[in-house]
Amino acid sequence: MSASTNSTHSGTYQGFEDILEFFNLSRKQCPKGVRIKRNRGTIQLDITTDPETGGRKQRGCNCQFTFEGIRKAVDKAWLVHKSLDGQFQSVSEWLDWYKATILDENKTPLENDLITYRQVFKEMEDDYFNGVHKNTKRKRSRDMASDRASFKRCFLDVFDKVTDWDSYVTWEGIKEALYTPLKDGSSPVGHKDFKDRYYKLRQVAERAGCKKALDKLEKIDPTQTVFTESQSVDLDTLLGLLDKKRNTDYSDYRTSVDNNARDGWCWVSAMCTLYGLRPSEVAAGQNLTKPVKIDGITFPAISDPNNTELVLVIGEFTNFGGSTKTGWRLAIPMSKDKVLINRLGIHNVYLPVTESKNPKMFNNNHRNWLSRHNWGLTQAYAFRHLGNQLGEMNGIPQEIRARSFGHSVSVNDGKYKKRRHLATELGILTRHQRQPLPLEMGKQVLINIGINPDLPEVKAIIRALYQLDD
Repeated sequence: MSASTNSTHSGTYQGFEDILEFFNLSRKQCPKGVRIKRNRGTIQLDITTDPETGGRKQRGCNCQFTFEGIRKAVDKAWLVHKSLDGQFQSVSEWLDWYKATILDENKTPLENDLITYRQVFKEMEDDYFNGVHKNTKRKRSRDMASDRASFKRCFLDVFDKVTDWDSYVTWEGIKEALYTPLKDGSSPVGHKDFKDRYYKLRQVAERAGCKKALDKLEKIDPTQTVFTESQSVDLDTLLGLLDKKRNTDYSDYRTSVDNNARDGWCWVSAMCTLYGLRPSEVAAGQNLTKPVKIDGITFPAISDPNNTELVLVIGEFTNFGGSTKTGWRLAIPMSKDKVLINRLGIHNVYLPVTESKNPKMFNNNHRNWLSRHNWGLTQAYAFRHLGNQLGEMNGIPQEIRARSFGHSVSVNDGKYKKRRHLATELGILTRHQRQPLPLEMGKQVLINIGINPDLPEVKAIIRALYQLDD
């Protein structure tokens, strides 16, 4: 069985974590007695019963730790497995075969300089659009604006660093694209751009068979060390900003369009906070102004003032046709405090109109509005992270928060806890002392204040609060 027939990463963003995941999946496809093993930037074959030693031995197989290298290594593991089944009469005969077939020692490695960048880029583009959305597994389409935008952001922006697409793939060309200065003229090393370029250009070198480029890239560390400072906001500050903008006299805005934008982006900011959403996911709400029935369950409209559960149905696509990052899911509010919900204006649904089908444009319009109106922040994720802290403050388990936000628990535990706001952090710590008490401790507190927990009416209250059986 070959790993090349079982790739789960065709057409998806491919970084080191994806390569490592693919390697771990591919190990399971190896035959018994011959496994692949990572050795820094290369792969070795771990042979349980080696003909030369009679015991376990790791041997090189002339494969790099890349997607293509992993596929080749699995194929070679099966060749070795077959060779151990009485195919050779002597150890020396087997060693000669191993050197020729597995190590390719009889072949002179040549740089494949007959493939142009344009040819490789076309292959990668076709693979991308023949693949599926990484999170939702939806088939990609060139007709979908959001898919085209994702391809441009993840691939085309890197390809455009190559000055001559019709030249052959060489280390010199890849090096020039890799180290092209950022827009401000600074070096890209250590930035996320550099890491993204590295893995895309490495794919280019793999596909072109450019051994020199692969050898050079192996010695480069693409780890991101430069990060944009994460913005944060606390709940009181957000409420103050919303009150200030919403209470501004309409005459202070030049046109009705400005008024609509003000109401719309304030509401989007409030929704991002209460549900921990990305702005484009707000625009994908299916029950914003009307109830939705799914699998026999009716989800009331968010605009319904009698809707206290406020479960939001997020579709795979926004109301203007763009796709969302994580697809269809349900989201719950991080607080059911009626006073807070009313101050945020959640029931007063007012979704801004965006003509572009690219979700990024909806997000950009939100960010630009925040910037123009001096909110002191432009990162929409500040609201999303505030929502996470709001949920933590209200005792919502991390697993539930992660599911509602559309990401893993590890992401919630790692990235989201890095973006703390001191005022909200203090609220989490102080309110933690006021969490519900364990059953027996609760009974003791009642006794301490002179209430008999064995009275029938008190027992009924305890059963309801602690959800006890009769």
